[in-house]
Amino acid sequence: MDDFDGRVAVITGGASGIGLGLASKLADEGMKIVLADIETDALEKAAEMLRSKGSEVIGVQCDVSDRSQVEALAITAYEHFGNVHFLANNAGVVSRHKAWESPEDWDWVIGIDLMGVIYGVQSFVPRMLASGEPGHVINTASTAGLLAFPGIASYNVSKRGVVALSETLHHEFKKTALSVSVLCPGMVDTNIGTSERNREGIDFQPDPDQFVVRDGKENLTPDEVAEIVIDEIRQGIFWILPHKHYGEQALEQAKRRISGDGPVMPHIDR
Repeated sequence: MDDFDGRVAVITGGASGIGLGLASKLADEGMKIVLADIETDALEKAAEMLRSKGSEVIGVQCDVSDRSQVEALAITAYEHFGNVHFLANNAGVVSRHKAWESPEDWDWVIGIDLMGVIYGVQSFVPRMLASGEPGHVINTASTAGLLAFPGIASYNVSKRGVVALSETLHHEFKKTALSVSVLCPGMVDTNIGTSERNREGIDFQPDPDQFVVRDGKENLTPDEVAEIVIDEIRQGIFWILPHKHYGEQALEQAKRRISGDGPVMPHIDR
């Protein structure tokens, strides 16, 4: 997909971080935006910011872990704009725990990070295919979809699932007007470290630095990631890795699969 002007984008987790960066850049490209997020205040502010630039935007509160809410999002998008050409399944959270701990954390993270993407595909892709028009799906995974970081087991599993789903879509979109990419960033300056602020039943204690690297050169801004995403979608690239050194680590992982050695311990670029 290389023509964005006048077309319609739906972005989940769009009120902050990578989602908002992508929405802003796509609006600059002339797209109409359906911004979806669970946080109503942030959603309203983000939508107003985009409108102030002259963009046509609607904001829709949506919990992507609820299949019915994602389907309602699709209905709203099509009723308002008549079509959708670009779907960014971007909403995501993270929780720290060992693989054998915290069943409730597993349910919460998988419900948003994996099932939310699946629901997005199920609600939007059939409609996008039925239109016959060119379109694109981008699923936000992570370097954790390629390499397993200790201490965030449910996140690793969810993001690996997003990668697998995206690969499957790549094959299944052959001979259709749709294409797909999977975004696997490393450290980005977002508020994912405080994602439990939106979790019901949790006495959230803010720790915004929990998942942010301050002593490395790796961090990118959401706007920088968005620029990479749009450029690489135009080039027809499937694997979007803003931090290329993780691709090198994934290559080493593949070699170890052949040799039988243990998995790579992923490391940031310091």
